[in-house]
Amino acid sequence: MQMAAFNAVCPYEIGDKVKVAIPAQGENGQMFSVEVATITDIACTHYVKKGKIVFTYELNHSGQYAQFMNLKDAAKRV
Repeated sequence: MQMAAFNAVCPYEIGDKVKVAIPAQGENGQMFSVEVATITDIACTHYVKKGKIVFTYELNHSGQYAQFMNLKDAAKRV
């Protein structure tokens, strides 16, 4: 087994409040509503081969983890 170490700083903390865009179907096509959510857990994944570090976040004790992306990146995916 290969040993790996890393140093990462998460831009958020547990308990931080964030605005989350929720996809919704509107009259003029794809729309978003905005809700405030609380970060209840943070997971950090270190990819040894690529040397990449990814933070994923649980919101409102949902049990589901997801990465955050800014609205500019989200618009590019549509």
